[in-house]
Amino acid sequence: MLSTRTVLKENDLYLVGDAHYAVAEGESGIYRRDTRFLSRYVWHLDGERPQALMQHSPYPFELREHSANANVGYTMKVGIKRDLTLMATEVRDVLTVTRYVGEKPHILSLSLAADFADMFEVRGWPGGIGPRQVDNRAVAGGVEFAYTALDGLKSRALVQVSPAAGWDGEKLSWTLTEAETRIQVSVSLLQGDEMPTPGDPQALAAEYDALRASTSHLQLSDPLDQQVLLQSVADLRSLSFDTPQGPFPAAGLPWFVAPFGRDSLIIALMVREHLPQMAVTVARYLAARQGTKYDPATLEQPGKILHEERVGELTRTGRTPHRPYYASADATPLFVWLVGELSASQPDLASELRPHWEAALKWCLTDGDPDQDGFIEYTPDPGGITNAVWKDSGDSTFNELGQDVSGHVAVIEVQGYAYAAYLAAAGMYRQLGEAQRAAEWDERAARLREQFQAAFWWPERNYYVHGLNGDKQPLRVLVSNPAHTLWTGIIPPEFAPRVAATALGNQLWSGWGIRTLGTQEIRFNPVSYHNGSVWPHDTALSALGMARYGLNREARQVARALFDIARAAEDRRLSELLAGFERRTPQDQPVPYPAACHPQGWDAAVPLALAHLLGVGLPELERV
Repeated sequence: MLSTRTVLKENDLYLVGDAHYAVAEGESGIYRRDTRFLSRYVWHLDGERPQALMQHSPYPFELREHSANANVGYTMKVGIKRDLTLMATEVRDVLTVTRYVGEKPHILSLSLAADFADMFEVRGWPGGIGPRQVDNRAVAGGVEFAYTALDGLKSRALVQVSPAAGWDGEKLSWTLTEAETRIQVSVSLLQGDEMPTPGDPQALAAEYDALRASTSHLQLSDPLDQQVLLQSVADLRSLSFDTPQGPFPAAGLPWFVAPFGRDSLIIALMVREHLPQMAVTVARYLAARQGTKYDPATLEQPGKILHEERVGELTRTGRTPHRPYYASADATPLFVWLVGELSASQPDLASELRPHWEAALKWCLTDGDPDQDGFIEYTPDPGGITNAVWKDSGDSTFNELGQDVSGHVAVIEVQGYAYAAYLAAAGMYRQLGEAQRAAEWDERAARLREQFQAAFWWPERNYYVHGLNGDKQPLRVLVSNPAHTLWTGIIPPEFAPRVAATALGNQLWSGWGIRTLGTQEIRFNPVSYHNGSVWPHDTALSALGMARYGLNREARQVARALFDIARAAEDRRLSELLAGFERRTPQDQPVPYPAACHPQGWDAAVPLALAHLLGVGLPELERV
């Protein structure tokens, strides 16, 4: 694992580098969606890596760098100005090498290697394909790496350079004799019959500049908060990749440049007022891939919304179930909720997607409730995802004795999503002129809320339990999920202040956010994935829920803490999660979680979703 990770991205092409944006080790690489094409891309000057003097990323797709000869000391002998740009169809790297001292020639080289590894293999997936037979050969203007996958798909990494360079099988080399030399490298990641297509960096920069201009009305009083907000808007654009339905938000870099159900739906619900077209794209894309049959390998069921979809070699050859994979108990009610929210301002969407949200509702009442007790449940999949909810790690859901859940498990926030979905269905039927059906879903939502209160309320803690185990015994563990559930509206108003107070108590509240697990609980660990860490999106949804119930002071406290996390980061971004250590003074810094995605889709949406809680009413942001 890289100790420091850097990323650049545009569409489905992205670079993961070390601290100096070099592709040299670990998970670093130049990727296209789920395939690492180049596993090595490193510059050397006279056999040594140049010493970086300044690195700046003015856009999420661009690096500007000034560097010098290694061990530069007090006087630079050779200087290198570099512009590295990732576009949808091309990686373009332009170097200007200038000699300042001496007249001897210098050797500039670019080390290259390709492995065409599947993303899952890079992440350590067991039973991968292993080393591939990759051909590399010098071609006119550069070098080409080629690989034919087990399913016959041909992939190529074509590296074209100007001026010409020598290729020795491992690196391209230039002998520099002039006082100044300009070198351009163009990398094309190609599949099937695709041919190289030049990108247009000026047009891409102009798009981001126009986006920034369109957000000039989004004003927060503090300049650092404003930087956080504008970074949020830029990252939501950067994380998107093209689909037939429009730009779809990726879940996060580097592992999750792929369609996700739960992730994209929560993003869409958070930003729907400001980025309505992105939210509509999410709804239409997931509707197009809704389950239609029963498949025990992928967990597909009629009406069910996908969890994750991949296109890498392991998935295409049936070695993973992500074609797509439907291991999610919560995406389906979230889908109905989203369509209902969007239909309030876009009534035609309720009619357009009616077969899909009705199929999703049917799933909620049938396969989504396998024991027919009125709650949506999941059954741990021993061969796949153990916990089919947002806390999806294998150790995240257990009882007060530390025993893992089993059987049909009903987790609290999923019931809240169902409640919101049923009310959304009532609203859509009302829009469609079907008052009787609307009343039926209103009644179903009311019954669910009553049943939920009876089964999940935890009076000894003035809080709610995490869920119900398969034996219907409550999971009496102090977790963030009940506070998150405020967002859905299922909690009766008289109980909301108690939930907020517990969530902001010393066991769950870290000062940076709401811990996923209380400090006195079995398995608490501040540097764990779901058992003591802080997830900004989880905390942000709690803040939105508090505001929903009129708990504005509490909501502002939470929003302020989340903006403070981003302000502490050099790039003004929130990460996927952070360690759950206590914030003791205003001067403390948040402790990062080592493997967190950065940027990440949920957390790119948080500043835009919460800005109004800092005292600013933000109008709709036009889609650029």
